Amino acid sequence: MTAQKLTELRVGFRKGSRPFDPGHPTLIMIHGAGGMSRIWQPQIFLLNAFFNTLALDLPGHGESPDIGLESIKDYAVWLAEIINDLEGPRPFVMGHSMGGAIVQEMAVDYPDIAAGIILVGTGPRLTVSPDFLEGLMDRFEETVDSVIRYAYAPGTDGKILKQGSEIMRHAGSKRVFKDFYACDRFDIGDRIEKIQCPCLIVCGEQDRLTPLKLSRSLREKIIGSDLSIITGAGHMVMIEAYGEFNDRIKGFISSFYRG
Repeated sequence: MTAQKLTELRVGFRKGSRPFDPGHPTLIMIHGAGGMSRIWQPQIFLLNAFFNTLALDLPGHGESPDIGLESIKDYAVWLAEIINDLEGPRPFVMGHSMGGAIVQEMAVDYPDIAAGIILVGTGPRLTVSPDFLEGLMDRFEETVDSVIRYAYAPGTDGKILKQGSEIMRHAGSKRVFKDFYACDRFDIGDRIEKIQCPCLIVCGEQDRLTPLKLSRSLREKIIGSDLSIITGAGHMVMIEAYGEFNDRIKGFISSFYRG
């Protein structure tokens, strides 16, 4: 699994600073709607001491060119193809929000592709407010700021909110709208029980975009899954409480690794 291969595949990415070690488990990270690989910075570098860490830019985000994907299933097919092209041992795959929907879809349709999955701030159904959908087309910057305020727990530093808005604006109004529309159409409730691989579900207690009840629904429907709730954190739990979050991820992956 090399940076050169990802470059050949025209996939934007960020990876840990340590060289890839085939003797260590690999963690691949998938961002949410309007995001990019950069949102995983606290995991890319801090967890790299224990695992090979790799965060991908979905098509049309970050440094990955737009190839016209429209649905969660389209993204899941793309992700499975990338993982297969990278070869090597089966990775653990972690997705946040829309990224979590993509990982769920992939785990159902490609049951042998991942050693385990981690679903962060997501659910089996991702209904989007009509006001958000309309606003992303007609009042893009204003609506992005509103989405980001909801994405973090109350009282979050304004500088962090500004950075979040900048990342989402980078994707552009058309792509962000398509992402949120894809989320609104996503519903895997009647198939999610087909997920058989090890699964950790993580949610911030104060998540207002994908409330805790959605994570609890995942826990009930995915046999053998574990739910980890992080107090004081919102939807962007991997940034807001990265120390505790990383500990949960490290514990989950290490429990299945016998290297």
